Amino acid sequence: RTTAVSPRQIPRKSRRCPLREEAEELKILGNQKFHAKSYEAALKAYADALAVDFDDQAFRAVLHANKAAALQAMGRFCEAVMECCISRTFDKTYIRALQRRADAYLSMGDWPMAMKDLEELTPHMGEDCAAKLREAQRKVKNGATSCEHYAVLGVSGRATQSQVSKAYKSLALKFHPDKASCDAVRPASEALFKRVAEAYAVLKDASKRASYDANLAAARLRRTYSM
Repeated sequence: RTTAVSPRQIPRKSRRCPLREEAEELKILGNQKFHAKSYEAALKAYADALAVDFDDQAFRAVLHANKAAALQAMGRFCEAVMECCISRTFDKTYIRALQRRADAYLSMGDWPMAMKDLEELTPHMGEDCAAKLREAQRKVKNGATSCEHYAVLGVSGRATQSQVSKAYKSLALKFHPDKASCDAVRPASEALFKRVAEAYAVLKDASKRASYDANLAAARLRRTYSM
């Protein structure tokens, strides 16, 4: 006679194996969507994987870093930074999270923070990383401390005032320090909240925005003639 085994009698680790497999399948789906450039679908698949109650800290780090990759591809750089910060709370040794965070900082023109990450990355990466570090160091040395405001808010240079305000409100709520998921990411929340507020302070004001746009255009022109 076979005696039925209660789920309560199955070791916790064994019970969670199918859940880990479920999360893995969702990750694979996310990767497929990402490579097909369906970034919203990829982001949802990674988020769904994280919602599964599996017990594997290192795999959670991978999933958060994958979310960062999708967000980066969508031009949502601040959110990509935060996902990388969360990833590192699960596995500080996961180098890809650091790499993706550095790329997000570079994309939003946060040269000081990019330089900090690149300094940690360079011993583990190749010449491409070293070149990025030299560029970041040069920018910081020349006083580049202000981010690219449109990139911070995740909007284009043609964004309407309504779009700018909507992006600001969403990000300010998301990165308010009181909303931080844990103490480990609170400093990142505070820094991103500050960057978002700085960007909005310029872009919400028509005169400041016009001046900022003129400076951006002049900088692009200088780069064109220096090549």
